[in-house]
Amino acid sequence: MGYIVFVTYDNDAERKRIDYLLDKWSSRATVKKPRGAVFYIETDEPQEFLEELFSRLEGNAGEKVEVYSARRVENRIKAKRRTLEYTISEERKVVERFIDYLLSKMNAGYSHSENEAKVYSVYTRKGRATIRATIDGDGRTKVALEIEGYGDAVDFLAERIDEELKLFAGD
Repeated sequence: MGYIVFVTYDNDAERKRIDYLLDKWSSRATVKKPRGAVFYIETDEPQEFLEELFSRLEGNAGEKVEVYSARRVENRIKAKRRTLEYTISEERKVVERFIDYLLSKMNAGYSHSENEAKVYSVYTRKGRATIRATIDGDGRTKVALEIEGYGDAVDFLAERIDEELKLFAGD
């Protein structure tokens, strides 16, 4: 079964990531990214519309136009989520600085705060994810990192963060 996918992107970097994905999938699926106009129309008079469209095209309109029937498919893709929790025998400020260092090393950018958590966004070669870091206590500092995203990005980040924090905590 074929699918028509509409993707709205915000910038050129996002468009390039989509192009890369289409190139990657072209060996596993039939992928068409046609030149020209691609649009969706819902009408009770498709023949009348197509006749008008064909009348406006030069050359052999039959070779220029492909028409597919389509119905909306609900997005059932759920974000993956992993939570990492640690108790570290260090002062809170030391732990906060290390977490900031670790996340900046992974190119995670601070996004905003939610309640007691700092929220970071990160894009890796495995995909995009959000990291919520909550740090509590002093002396015996509790750290909770919730990683949320799609595909392999969540496990990839969780493994890297876990390795680094276990080294830092001395585990």
